[in-house]
This record gives sequence, C-alpha cells and structure tokens, in this order.
Amino acid sequence: MTTTTEEDQYLRRTLALLDSARPYESLTQSDSRQWQVQPGSALAGDDAKTDPYQVSHNAWNALGVAVDHLHCFRSTFADDPRDNSMSITLHTHGQYSLLRGAFENSARAVWMLGPNQRLVRVQRRLCMQAGENKNSDRMNALLHQQPRRPLDVRMQQLTDLVIKAGTDPTDAKRVLKPATYSEIVREAGALTLMGSAEAEVVWSSCSSLAHGDIYGTLSILERNIVDTQGRLVLAQITSSPKVLFWATDRTVAMMQRGFGLFKERITCHR
Repeated sequence: MTTTTEEDQYLRRTLALLDSARPYESLTQSDSRQWQVQPGSALAGDDAKTDPYQVSHNAWNALGVAVDHLHCFRSTFADDPRDNSMSITLHTHGQYSLLRGAFENSARAVWMLGPNQRLVRVQRRLCMQAGENKNSDRMNALLHQQPRRPLDVRMQQLTDLVIKAGTDPTDAKRVLKPATYSEIVREAGALTLMGSAEAEVVWSSCSSLAHGDIYGTLSILERNIVDTQGRLVLAQITSSPKVLFWATDRTVAMMQRGFGLFKERITCHR
C-alpha cells in the first residue's frame, strides 16, 4: 500500500513503540533471574498461600507469553534495517491476532498482581487454576485419556486453599468461578491510564479481527470501493496505520504496567 505522510508517521511511531519494548525479550527469553521472588515480599506471601499454584509463576508466565506475541508481531511488521532503509509489512488480520495475545496476557498479569489486598490476589490466582483444571479435563476427555488426579480432587484442593487463605466457605464456589477475559481486561484496564472501557475496546477490536468477524473488518480496517454491481460492492480491505499504532500503544502500556507490578510485588520493602 502507498502511505501518506501522516500514515508514515504512525508506522514510525509503531516501530518506536515495539523497539521500546524489546528489553522485555531479554528478561523473559534468557536466564535473567528477574522472576525470582525476594523473601518478605508481597509475592512471597502470596505464593505461600497458593502453593503449589504460585501467583508469581503464573504472572511471569503470562508476561512471557505476552512478550512472545509482541516479538512475533514485530517480526511480521518490520525487517532488519538495510542501507538506512527498512521494509514495513501490514497484515489486515494476523497482526491484530498477535496484539490480542500480547494484550490479554499482559492484562492477566496486571489483573492478578494489581489488587492491594493479598486475599484478592490469591483468589484470582486460584480461580485461574480452576479454569485450567476444567479445561484440561475437557482436553483429556477429547483425547480419551485419564488425568492423574480426578477433577473433583483437584477442585477440592483449590477450595481448601482459598478458604485457608481467608475466604468465607460460603463464598468459595463463587470466588473460584473462572473469570472471562472480558472481565480480566476491564479490571486490568482500570489499573492503567487507559481505563476499563478502552481496555475492553482494544481487546474486543483485536479479537474481532482475530476471529475474522465482519463487523470488526468493516469498522476497524480501511476500505476502498473498487466496483459496485447493484447492491453488491467490491472493496479492497487494508490495515489502518493509525488504528494499528493505537492498538500497539495500548498493548505496550499494559505490558509495562504488568512488568512494573511484578517488580513491585517481588521486592521486599521492609
């Protein structure tokens, strides 16, 4: 596609954002030890309450998955510089799929680490594990395999942990109900400058393109009418540099918030 001066600026700003996030690759893709929890820190206490389903392990995993998606997006977006020039490639749908993965995993870390109350952080970690247990049980059924421990045994373990952490026994079932990603991104967004509504818009926009939904394709991407035949319209669909920059900007912001919270929670402040 041929870009205007304004579109070119959005592409440059997108590349700058992606470059600013590259240091996270070395944190998650090497033995950086940045995941280690300091004794006496908030996460040390959280992990003790949720063992063997540590809050820190799940949050760090979410951040690692987010970084991997963003790294993959950058690989599809820009080639390595050659002779003071760089080739940029825009995909209509695939790049938003990658941004969605980066955004929702960053949001999961923010959602889990953000609350100031330990009990809430513990409850969120254990409700995520409840979802993992149920999903793995469905997968085992599809594969005609038996889990090493029955689902009811694993769920009872989570119930025991969440009650021992301080949850009222009558609330345990409700607390362990797996959260949806729309809930996660909204509550994570409330812990960032973008707010809950915009966070959901970012995630929903990327999700609609990842799914190939027509409403997302027509409302988010750019259209050029090539031909009309009666009520039929032939249109060329292209990616919008402005929208892509917006989605990238909010994704990097959510990722930065996630890493910031992780560093805060693993540090002993006594």
